[in-house]
Amino acid sequence: MAWISVDQRLIGKKLRNLHKTLGCSRNEAIGILIGLWLWGLDNAESDGLLTSADREDVMGVIENGMSEDLDAGTVLDSLIATGWIDRDDAGMRIHDWGEWRTYYNRFMQDKKSRAERNQRYREKRVRSNETENVSKDVSQDVTKDVFAEPEGKEEDPKPKKQSQKKSQIEKYGPEFEEFWSAYPRHDDKAEAFNKFGARINNGFKAEDLIRAARAYADRCRREHTETRYIKQAKTFLGPNLAFQDYLREQREPLPVQTGTGSNPFRRS
Repeated sequence: MAWISVDQRLIGKKLRNLHKTLGCSRNEAIGILIGLWLWGLDNAESDGLLTSADREDVMGVIENGMSEDLDAGTVLDSLIATGWIDRDDAGMRIHDWGEWRTYYNRFMQDKKSRAERNQRYREKRVRSNETENVSKDVSQDVTKDVFAEPEGKEEDPKPKKQSQKKSQIEKYGPEFEEFWSAYPRHDDKAEAFNKFGARINNGFKAEDLIRAARAYADRCRREHTETRYIKQAKTFLGPNLAFQDYLREQREPLPVQTGTGSNPFRRS
């Protein structure tokens, strides 16, 4: 799901020129722009160029939900005249398109980078497994009889634990595993993983979620918080965004105490 970014900067001189030119209310002008931008998410290039879309196509988008007092052709001409749509040899472009989808562009770039990191990790793991299997086959033929284990000796649990760890990383991904390792309470991992993914889809960075988990763990250690009073990870990452409190803690340094340490409220 894609989205656009709208804030108070939209309500300014440029919008005022548009709704005065059209003779409509400010809210209707905002509705026309947002309708155009939402359509542009699937029909505009990253630079705002409306691909395979002519004047009639854009007019068809504009007239949806438009009041009967307005004409779609007049509205399109006004959008061009007031600088909301640009025209050049390539066609029509949504003006400042990158600005209205800043957070979505950043989310898509982070998503692409995350996918590339995971792909590199999987390829590295496959190469490592192939090398390990070749070495194992060769060593088994050479050392099978020489280094045979005495009967009744227990197997070393370390390889099994390493295999389980690799399986967990493969299932949940290296970024969530790093978060889970840092978090001070380990309950309901699958649900925590779902909430982790939901926050990533909201545009938060995995590195910030990991940083917040470490900050929360440090606080729990300092305050000797009992396990039953520590938030579950699925709550920490829930829709109320509790983890943001621990990102702010790291950005806001503690006040520095000055003076000799004497009571500042004591009468002299």
